[in-house]
Amino acid sequence: MTCLIFTATLNEFDNMSTLVGDCLAQLPDAHMLVVDDNSADGTGQLLDQLVTQYPGQLHVIHRPRKLGLGSAHKLAIKFAAQGNYDTLITMDADYSHHPKYLPTMIKALETSEFVTGSRYVDGGKCDYGLGRQMISRCANFLARSLLGIKLHETTTSYRGFRRSLLLRLPVDKIKAEGYAFFFESIFHACRIAEHSSEFPIYFEDRRAGTSKISKKEIALAAVRLFRLTVRRILQKFENFLPTASAHKNAEPCDVCGTTFHVELYAANSPLHDSAMYNCTSAHHDLHGRIVKCLVCGLVATNPKMSPENLATLYSDVVDQTYIANIPARIKTFEYNFKKITRFLPKTGKLLDVGSYYGIFLQYAQKSGFDVAGIEPSIAASSYARDTLGLKVHSGTLADFPNPAKRFDIITSWDVMEHFFSPMAELSKISAQIETGGTFAFSTLNWDNWYARLMGEKWPWMMDMHLYYFDDKIIEEMLRRNGFKLTWADTYCHIITLDYFLMKLDSLGVPFAVPLRKLLARTPLSDLNIPFKFGDIRYYVAVKI
Repeated sequence: MTCLIFTATLNEFDNMSTLVGDCLAQLPDAHMLVVDDNSADGTGQLLDQLVTQYPGQLHVIHRPRKLGLGSAHKLAIKFAAQGNYDTLITMDADYSHHPKYLPTMIKALETSEFVTGSRYVDGGKCDYGLGRQMISRCANFLARSLLGIKLHETTTSYRGFRRSLLLRLPVDKIKAEGYAFFFESIFHACRIAEHSSEFPIYFEDRRAGTSKISKKEIALAAVRLFRLTVRRILQKFENFLPTASAHKNAEPCDVCGTTFHVELYAANSPLHDSAMYNCTSAHHDLHGRIVKCLVCGLVATNPKMSPENLATLYSDVVDQTYIANIPARIKTFEYNFKKITRFLPKTGKLLDVGSYYGIFLQYAQKSGFDVAGIEPSIAASSYARDTLGLKVHSGTLADFPNPAKRFDIITSWDVMEHFFSPMAELSKISAQIETGGTFAFSTLNWDNWYARLMGEKWPWMMDMHLYYFDDKIIEEMLRRNGFKLTWADTYCHIITLDYFLMKLDSLGVPFAVPLRKLLARTPLSDLNIPFKFGDIRYYVAVKI
């Protein structure tokens, strides 16, 4: 029976050497996976040294930042499933879960699909003081009672899963990424496991380091428990059934290259046409399968259509609504560009990637820059050349002719989320820009109150948007392509009231159409409205 032992680390330098050694001494034929969330105390470097002591047996995944304990456990489940392990055992890294119980866990998994070590079953013991033990017992009692879990232990991570359960566990549907993961996952495990059991353990207080559970995590866990309880009462768990592709992903992550993702939202867009890829597209309710990478945190459409089909769709784009709203677009570019002029030279060669109808290029040219653009839409690039007299290449960076002199500034407004591979495009942008040159761009920001509040109803979750970023991901992508992020802020779109009502209509707001008709022939229709919710950010980076 092939077994994978898993633990997650964040500043556990003092425990790791002995923990890895003790675990593999208890189960000499097992493999061990450690996921480290960029520990500041040298844990990551120590783990790399330990890999050389246990070649082929110890596996280490370094994540670029703290992405949550629950997220790390989801990664372990995906790793075990894809790695064809017969069993997965999860545990803490601080010795509160002693490795001496590992053989007991393996023995119990011979008859149970799910097993947990328990502090609160007969024979169990806990090192907590009276106050902390009372909180822990109350939390376990509430979780058991509200969720109907028959086991005594619901919040510890000392658990064993048989492969048959791993393949059926709806891990993609478990929303919690922090401490709440433990009772949410045990709830689903006990619902579908053929047999679950527990055995007593002595839960020792950590040997070294400090606890990583914050008050915020505890509050979020309470909220998640309440939501699960409501769903249980209403018996709304039909969408929690596992699928055959639960642990398989069509494409690796564009940033880190791994295939360990969780599905956030299933695809609901069966058709693709160029009208859905306009800048002003009203198809806000259609999107592909949205996943989140468990290693770096990138949110993306997966799988995507082929780059050839994507290029064809963009080349066919015609956007009359954009042309009708050019005055508002000019105001948008004026407002945002003035905020970053202090980072730019007063003159120089400027390339705009995804220049669309050339409105920003025209403004930049009037501001004293020697401008050029790249735009895949034949209609938009032709308008920029023939109507505005701008130098705009019809196509992409891949077929853009290399200039005699590289650019001092490259810009890209609301384009990054459309690229088939942002990392590949950033590499091309880096090659086209002078050392010390500036790259300025705007893109979607997933890590935002408005995006979190709206969930799948977030207006920017659309078929044409392939990626959804946050500041940390953007900084990492830039770093890997030779840039240093120097400034970031909220991007402001200025739109007319008429355009705003059109967008509300596309979102199904009932009063939008009659109000739009009522105002159509009045000055209010052209009233400018600034939108600055924080779900679109813009950045300035320097080529180093």
